[in-house]
Amino acid sequence: MTSTEPEQALSTDVLVIGGGPAGTWAAIKAAQAGADVVLADKGYTGASGATASVGTGIWYVDDVPELREAAMASREALGGFLADRDWMARVLDETHARMDELARIQRYPFPVDAQGRQLRGDLQGPEYMRRQRTRVRRLGARILDHTPALELLTDADGVVSGARALDRTTGETVRIEAGAVVLAAGGCAFQSKTLGCDVNTGDGALLAVEAGARLSGMEFSNAYAIAPKGTSLTKTAYYSWATFYRADGSVLEGAASKGGRSVIARTLLTEPVYARFDKATPDEQLAMRKGQPNTFLVFDRLGIDPFTDPFEITLLAEGTVRGTGGVRIAGQDCSTDVPGLYAAGDTATRELICGGFTGGGSHNAAWAASSGSWAGRGAATFAAGRGRPGRA
Repeated sequence: MTSTEPEQALSTDVLVIGGGPAGTWAAIKAAQAGADVVLADKGYTGASGATASVGTGIWYVDDVPELREAAMASREALGGFLADRDWMARVLDETHARMDELARIQRYPFPVDAQGRQLRGDLQGPEYMRRQRTRVRRLGARILDHTPALELLTDADGVVSGARALDRTTGETVRIEAGAVVLAAGGCAFQSKTLGCDVNTGDGALLAVEAGARLSGMEFSNAYAIAPKGTSLTKTAYYSWATFYRADGSVLEGAASKGGRSVIARTLLTEPVYARFDKATPDEQLAMRKGQPNTFLVFDRLGIDPFTDPFEITLLAEGTVRGTGGVRIAGQDCSTDVPGLYAAGDTATRELICGGFTGGGSHNAAWAASSGSWAGRGAATFAAGRGRPGRA
């Protein structure tokens, strides 16, 4: 891309593209490593993206060998035994540390059990991302909201050296020169209008490929999520408590959220399918409403009690947001095949910890916090050794 129009010019050590969980953790860790950081987000950091609008589970497992073993074994089987145990263990360790930091430093209000112990298996997206934005700014990083990246810049040796972006508030282009770049722009939901995913249009994958990076695991990116028909609500955790029905009220045998979505898909080709969360006990119903209030906001607006009323469902494509494919990771610091370029979150492949299946939520959230942290540190180290482009 070339332009004859005047453009703003910025210089930084680390440029982070994307302001979701992965991007904000990358900015935090790069800044803590001493780097000057610019974060450019096509939306508004803290309020846009798949996490900011909803509650999400997170793959948080206490540091108990038996619990860690069970968690990894379960993930291996679901993903066709294609995941890497070393990476899984790294993510469990890093996620544990990041959630501890979120509680201590950002003062995230995790709920507590009867013994007063924090329950760190779920996050409320709006509150989580609000605190992430605040932390990024307090560490001195510059946030460029409503500034989507248009292309990556490379030097004569092919080393990624920043990006050109569009400041949508002024209409001007911005040239951001950087010693290293972290791509954390989310995945691609194929414009399926799923909740929070309008910004997930595959920008990160495209930018990476144009710069010479490779993709990996894209064959595992045809993921569909269950949603009440006519809505964008694709939070699927509570469908584990659901029974699925045909229009005549008979049970749709073999249909399930885990391991039975193909049955739902085949049936939807010829007739409607209905669901009801009728396996939840009264205590579980109360816990579910507290755990993901946004889920029930949609049902309440529709006048549906999902625990007693059957509601029609559909399947919405969420691509790499719920699938596992993305930019290939070439090193433990989340570097890519292109020097100076790092990838994190839904932009990066998750097959290292999920193999061929994720299902969304929990493992994706853990990967975002972990890979973002590694990429931020890695980019800061690379930039420190290289220096900013154009500087002697």
